[in-house]
Amino acid sequence: MQRNNIRQLLWLTLFIVSMLLAPTYVVHLFNERASHDLEWWGHRYPVLQLIWVVGGLPLTTLLVIYRASGYFGREPARWRILGIFILGGIMELVVKHFVATPFPPNVPPPTGYRQLIIWTNIEPSTVFTWLRQLNPSTAGVHHLSSHLLRGSFPSGHVFRITYAYGLFLSSKWRLVIAGVAAFCVVATGGHWIWDALGGFLLASWGLEWRRTQPKGRVMVNG
Repeated sequence: MQRNNIRQLLWLTLFIVSMLLAPTYVVHLFNERASHDLEWWGHRYPVLQLIWVVGGLPLTTLLVIYRASGYFGREPARWRILGIFILGGIMELVVKHFVATPFPPNVPPPTGYRQLIIWTNIEPSTVFTWLRQLNPSTAGVHHLSSHLLRGSFPSGHVFRITYAYGLFLSSKWRLVIAGVAAFCVVATGGHWIWDALGGFLLASWGLEWRRTQPKGRVMVNG
């Protein structure tokens, strides 16, 4: 238990450090270099755009619910897993707003991929668009959509992929899938490499936290 708590604190500390460094000039230079080196892959292989589908909020949420429910009742439910996922998503949005690092140049997906990405993602801009359609005269909604949740750090897709799929994988394969996700989001111009690192650290903190079980009552037969 103590060892798990230490690892949990370590992951959270690394995430906070990466958050503080995200707006710095040195990290920006590093981001630009990595983005430049990987952008060719995004243009050459449109299939990399599918990272936005497999890491979308609807699919990853379903996976987390499936695991938290104990595979729909076949094992004891652990709803703590879902709670950590929700908390991590809230932290991601809050950090995005206050750190507010700019996004890299986007590699536009082909038409077929673009529509699929829209169907499998619920972005803040999409929610604000829905609200404007419900009440076009609400000026405050337009103001919010222009000023909230505009930062690129951390990558929500890398966070969700690492956490949701990592619930079913060993530590080694969790690292592999996080690396693939990071490569794809940078190659397609959705995030910087530092954003991907932040998403991985946030997910690793959550995965370590879900392993730390609260102490329960000891049942004695007599």
